[in-house]
Amino acid sequence: MLICVMAVSLCLGSSGISLEDVIEYFTGGKELLPQTTLTIIGRIRIPRTLTAALVGGALASVGCIMQGVFRNPMADPSVLGISSGAALGAAVAIVTGLNGVILFEAFTGAYIGAVIGALITWLMVFTIAAHNGHYDTSSTLLAGIAISSIMSALITVLMTLHLEQMERVYMWMLGTFSASTTDKTKLLAVAAAIFMPVLIIIAPRLDVLKLGNEAALTLGVNPKRTLAIALGACSALLAVCVANSGIIGFVGLIIPHIVSFFGVTRMRRRLALSFLTGAVFMVVCDTVCKTVVAPGELAIGAVTSLIGAPYFLILLMKSRIRSGKERSSV
Repeated sequence: MLICVMAVSLCLGSSGISLEDVIEYFTGGKELLPQTTLTIIGRIRIPRTLTAALVGGALASVGCIMQGVFRNPMADPSVLGISSGAALGAAVAIVTGLNGVILFEAFTGAYIGAVIGALITWLMVFTIAAHNGHYDTSSTLLAGIAISSIMSALITVLMTLHLEQMERVYMWMLGTFSASTTDKTKLLAVAAAIFMPVLIIIAPRLDVLKLGNEAALTLGVNPKRTLAIALGACSALLAVCVANSGIIGFVGLIIPHIVSFFGVTRMRRRLALSFLTGAVFMVVCDTVCKTVVAPGELAIGAVTSLIGAPYFLILLMKSRIRSGKERSSV
């Protein structure tokens, strides 16, 4: 399914590309294609589609880990405040005029500011949540929520003081893949290749943590160390995603719930399915963004919310109905 939706995404946009041209591009028939088609597919559509797939998969995976770590079905990637910190860093770069700075054709000022903002936020959360050099879920969650609120308030103040830049900051916060480049996609792919295996390796330990800290220690799993590794990898992955595309909501919340309907309970398998399902969902949403109002473009965050929120409500109502039937049968 992921391959199919990516192929469709490569064809659709402000300029129509036939599926035959896409197939020829990947099967060695580039010399038969016009230069314009080569540019559209190679320099615009492929980086954008790959970025959408990687960001969607990463956000869904982070959401899956967050819900498992905090044992809360409503947890999502934003609970640590990393997204708000990255958004503040990007907003500072935009309003100060540093967004035009480009290094190695990949790093804009907003990109660098987002990474720095995410890093500072991560350090603040884990420093505040630290207790004797270790971390626990409650203090980490509370610290993340508090710092996220502070960062959001600072963004609001910044936008109020710079009304002329408000639209640019707001559109960046809603999320977009229009600024995707080959170099940015490569950096995102490297980050996913580093941190996703870390999450997959420690996934069985997260299953053990469901038994409680004492049982986990008995089985040889250090709860605090596992928590630190999981949240550290999630934070780093989330920082790169936000720097590439801005803040995109509902993906990390809704996709793990969709995966749960497949009957998958083991964290490692849930993580793999969440990545693939999130990638499919994000590519579909991005295709909608760039085709509905072409040659204009919708904000990806708005589309994910419009699609994800109603579906989430449907899942919630079905779950309540199922629970009611089970209670009545008993």
